[in-house]
Amino acid sequence: MVAIGFGFPRFRRVLIMALGLGLVFYGSLLMFQDPESYAPAMGREHIQNLKSHLSYYFDENDNNDNILDSFANTDIDLEGKTLAESVKGVKDEEANHISQQFYTPLLRLMNAKKDSIPKLSLTRRATDDKGSVFTKEKLLEYLVIDTDDIPRLKDIHQEIYDALPDKFPKGLYKGTGIVLIGGGQYSWLSLLSIKSVRSFGCQLPIEMIIPTEEEYEHDLCEEILPALGGSCVLLYNVLGEEVMKEIEFKGYQYKSLALIASSFEEVLLLDSDNVLVHNPESFFEMEPFTSTGMVTWPDYWTRTTSPHLYEIMGINVKNTRVRDGKWPLKTPVELDDISDVSYHDLEGTFPDLSTESGQLLLRKSDHLKTLLLSLFYNLYGPDFFYPLISQGFDGEGDKDTFVLGAIKGGEKFYQVKSEIQSFGWFDEGNFNGVSMGQRNPLNDYEQLKEIENSENPDYSQFDTRQAPIFTVHANFPKLNPFLLYKEEKLKNSKGEDFRMYSDISHFLPEPFDFEHVQYKRMKFLLCELNISLKYFNPISRAELCEFIEGHLKFLENNPVMN
Repeated sequence: MVAIGFGFPRFRRVLIMALGLGLVFYGSLLMFQDPESYAPAMGREHIQNLKSHLSYYFDENDNNDNILDSFANTDIDLEGKTLAESVKGVKDEEANHISQQFYTPLLRLMNAKKDSIPKLSLTRRATDDKGSVFTKEKLLEYLVIDTDDIPRLKDIHQEIYDALPDKFPKGLYKGTGIVLIGGGQYSWLSLLSIKSVRSFGCQLPIEMIIPTEEEYEHDLCEEILPALGGSCVLLYNVLGEEVMKEIEFKGYQYKSLALIASSFEEVLLLDSDNVLVHNPESFFEMEPFTSTGMVTWPDYWTRTTSPHLYEIMGINVKNTRVRDGKWPLKTPVELDDISDVSYHDLEGTFPDLSTESGQLLLRKSDHLKTLLLSLFYNLYGPDFFYPLISQGFDGEGDKDTFVLGAIKGGEKFYQVKSEIQSFGWFDEGNFNGVSMGQRNPLNDYEQLKEIENSENPDYSQFDTRQAPIFTVHANFPKLNPFLLYKEEKLKNSKGEDFRMYSDISHFLPEPFDFEHVQYKRMKFLLCELNISLKYFNPISRAELCEFIEGHLKFLENNPVMN
């Protein structure tokens, strides 16, 4: 039984429409158009009506039905803007010219090494040895590399490092904001993520980086995002036609490219499938970000980086143990024999744990080398740097390139010590993880400093689950209704419907039915406002909405246990 109130979908839609009417002075007849009237290619008046619905709906806190009327204050007002102003992020000629002058020579220098950097292979994967102590000897077992080639590769790395400028051009970056990567399904996932950002009252501007011209969508970039305090940044415009033709960018490289393409000086970079459950604005104003300018979050896994990478990067690893896992030793220990010591406990190595890059806080002016080195590492990532960094361990990709760049460049960073909270469901007694909850860095830092400032620091007292969750990285599977339907992801081994996020509400700073809220948003955006995205063209909207509404009904009939 569904209670009639703010949570009742039809009542809620009428309330939202009424709010939009009162705030933007549209006529009542326009407010009650059939949802199909919101389709693209309609009149300018209808587009404006869609924008008004979106701006107020996205600011609405719809996480709990009983606080539907809790709205964030907003400065968003596009009525006085011209179309050219609303799409400034898509093509800002002056800023793009500065970017191209700065980045083109560096990208060409990096790309010129493509015939000199070999493709590496593995004899076996480090993930096969989970639970082992990854000593230096163990870490030399996986990678096939000609050791005679290492001095030449070291020279290439040093050449790139020496070519890095000392600072960014004046005015290239300014302000603070959130950056996501769009294109294809990621435009949809970003839109869902933006809804969550706004629902918790965050008013930071947002930029969606569009990797290719083919993935650019007019209505999304010129109408929808500006109504939400956001804009599109087309990578093609920032880097220029020549570079985009010369270098084939793809996959994990887009994260580094998104950082250099965004206009913000201080950035929270989010994966498109990352859903915030807390307002992140204070992260920029407090420790650990204020003193370091870079905050990263941990993955599940220990580091399995090849000792050869340290040689190539020109980093000296000493036979001095300075850590026990992720915790520093009170007193470093000089060792004559390192045969039974975890290699990444030694001075000079990258500290445990490996990094999960679904979220990254960065102040660019303090991390020029971090940005540019990570770009180089990702340009040659899949064939060269990723095998060196992870050696086939789980999660191999761009995730550690930012920390590597910071360490090589001597630039500060803080990695959260609190552990990931895994979310998922049980099928036949087996746990199936679907997402990762990352924790609030402010609480993490405060707890760490309290221990460090005590008379006898005892890191075993650090509660790795004390800091509240601030984001849910919903990555396996993603909150993509098309793929969830097509691949039958919402059926268990018995062919039954199930709750994918069974117990998540108990872990959130403001408890709410996370899964139910996401499907309510899917229904409103795709079925009621009928937002058009090219990604959904292969499926009829009626079929897609039947699936969304069917699972929404299942969730309502099977509420979260309190």
